Amino acid sequence: MTSVTITEYETRLYWQGERGAVLTSDRAPPVPIGLPLVEPGATEDGRWAPETLLVGAVEGRTLLAFLERAREADVNVLFYQSCAVARVVGGPGQPPHLTDLIVRPHVAVATDLDAEVVRLIFSELPAHCFPSSVIQITPRIEAVVETWHARAASPRAAPDAPLAKPLVSIALP
Repeated sequence: MTSVTITEYETRLYWQGERGAVLTSDRAPPVPIGLPLVEPGATEDGRWAPETLLVGAVEGRTLLAFLERAREADVNVLFYQSCAVARVVGGPGQPPHLTDLIVRPHVAVATDLDAEVVRLIFSELPAHCFPSSVIQITPRIEAVVETWHARAASPRAAPDAPLAKPLVSIALP
């Protein structure tokens, strides 16, 4: 028998007149929503464009999926920071559409071997983390992975020890 997990995410959107709204959820603070990014010169201080929320959601999903797989692979992550960008293209007679969605994580780990495992994890994340039923474009992950030997406090391996730890084969769902 196959086991299936179903998770629901529910939000509520309250229109505030003109082009503003507030997005709410039972599990998080309200998020002010403003004008979409595709309108030239459209800025509204303190309000998130829906497209920016999409970029942030993909960036957050990348972090959480990476951390889960790094933990499974017994990788000691010393540092993680990322930025992400999406390009929306629109023209006369053509609706705006995403052409690129890029996440650029910058990660530091304790050993060269861990760095190789992290690179493998990032190479496999886009195909397994973002089903095409959610978004029509597969995010591209451009990771920068560093080894911080001086900061390594890992009892698993000394920084100059031979690479005796085999590369971990990670089966992603």
